[in-house]
Amino acid sequence: MKQYGKIIAKLRKENNMTQAELGTHLNVTYQAVSKWENDQSQPDFSTMVQIAELFHVPLTVFIDNSDKEQAGENARDGETADAPLGYCTACGNAVRKENLGRQRPTLLCSECLEEEKRRKAREEAEKKAAAEKAAKEQALAQAAFRRQCKATCNKGLIWAGVLTGVLLVLCLIVTFVNGSDIGAMLLGTFVICLFSYTFIAQLFWDGFIADTVLFGGKIVGMPGVIFSLDLDGLIFLIGVKILFALLRLAIFLVTMLLAACFAFLCSPFTFIPAMRRVLREGKGIRP
Repeated sequence: MKQYGKIIAKLRKENNMTQAELGTHLNVTYQAVSKWENDQSQPDFSTMVQIAELFHVPLTVFIDNSDKEQAGENARDGETADAPLGYCTACGNAVRKENLGRQRPTLLCSECLEEEKRRKAREEAEKKAAAEKAAKEQALAQAAFRRQCKATCNKGLIWAGVLTGVLLVLCLIVTFVNGSDIGAMLLGTFVICLFSYTFIAQLFWDGFIADTVLFGGKIVGMPGVIFSLDLDGLIFLIGVKILFALLRLAIFLVTMLLAACFAFLCSPFTFIPAMRRVLREGKGIRP
């Protein structure tokens, strides 16, 4: 086993460092440093690399151990022309001037440095490809969503056109059968169809009209029932529950009818903004 104790002690003393301070830098105890310096044990290769980097000396001060005075001189003045600069922290091969890749922050030979550059280039290419793939998927999802928005908008317009057309035919039939004032009846029919078309179309889109129509069902609630645990109490409970259900249904229908009438009157004024919102922002879709 090579004796590195004097070299470690010499480097430590030349840098005015105690055994405890050296142990702190190397994440070991001062007892371990003491054993190294007394040649009772020796550091492993990675620790030797850390010592060389800490004192800014080549690893040759440990490898060429035949001449202790020359080792101390190497520690102060650097390595000889033939000695390696150190050992590559990636592959462990000797690093000389002809195959030096990098000295800081870690010593690498030229081959390992090129491999590191290729690895970083691959990682950058993979990140770029992943980003491009994510952007492409997002663009496809946005395009599909826009198509869905357009289809939903068209669905509401088509159904509104069909139902309004049926209503228009019925109004015209009633007008000609009754023989009423044609001009007034046609004007009334046009107004009714205009309100109907804008109202029906917006029922397919989330927004003011649809929310207003459904408002009636959101405000209906019934109190609890107190009853006795006997036959008469159970009959009373069933009767009250049925009565509350009918009352709740009646309130629901009335409030929904009132809300629908209000939404019907507002629909021509909200139609254009609602359609623009559906087509432009993709909001307000009712499946």
